Amino acid sequence: MKTLRKSLLSRIVFLICFVVASIHPLQISAEDSSSPYIIDLADLLSDAEETELASLAEKYSEKKSVSIVVLTTADTEGYSRTDYAGAYYDQYIHDTDGYQNDCVLFLVDMQSRKTNIFAYENANERLDTRRCDKILDLTTPKLHDGDYKGACKTYIQKANYYLGLKPGYDPDNIFFKLWFQLLIAVVIGAVVVGIMVFNSGGKVTTNSGTYLDQGHSKLTGCFDNYIRTTRTRTKKPDNNNSGGKTGVGSSFSSGHERGF
Repeated sequence: MKTLRKSLLSRIVFLICFVVASIHPLQISAEDSSSPYIIDLADLLSDAEETELASLAEKYSEKKSVSIVVLTTADTEGYSRTDYAGAYYDQYIHDTDGYQNDCVLFLVDMQSRKTNIFAYENANERLDTRRCDKILDLTTPKLHDGDYKGACKTYIQKANYYLGLKPGYDPDNIFFKLWFQLLIAVVIGAVVVGIMVFNSGGKVTTNSGTYLDQGHSKLTGCFDNYIRTTRTRTKKPDNNNSGGKTGVGSSFSSGHERGF
């Protein structure tokens, strides 16, 4: 009986330890940084480059009331980029003095040479998946070429640009281009003038009754035959927005992870 109790107690202790380990939050060892906006744990930037980028990020962060952060790392401690960035946001940015909870974070993982952009809280409405992907289209080639300063600077500038636009608005849509709008105006003007010229040749005096013999012409029959019914199916578009919630429940959006 005593042996059975010890065995049962050991199993209960093991189960409690397992549950505690499962729910224990991810811990990241962060080094001291000279700037809250440029956290270069992978040591990709010189001191001068970090100072320049930090000044730019601070200016735009204050202007947009959104923390625009760069985070580089050489070790994600076995976690995915999404979990690593989310844990860093939860522990060091969310509800922390000097930061806004509305935050965009550019993660550069040198361990696996992968990158992505994450937008937390209300920032994810203005920097959705489509806009994150557009920024990644510009920054990933620079990372591939080893231009880490250029990639970070492009990210900061484009994040500031998109954060200043209304959610859902696509500035790259051809219909919003001035040259395209002018072209449409010219085409419409040409069509209107053409119609006016065509109708200026004189009034047409013939109509449907000109050659109709009212005394002998008549409707001889009417038929209404059902032939077939046609159905058209349209595929529902897939939801292409990436995102979710962090460990503390903050919502976020992200781009599609890229290798470089």
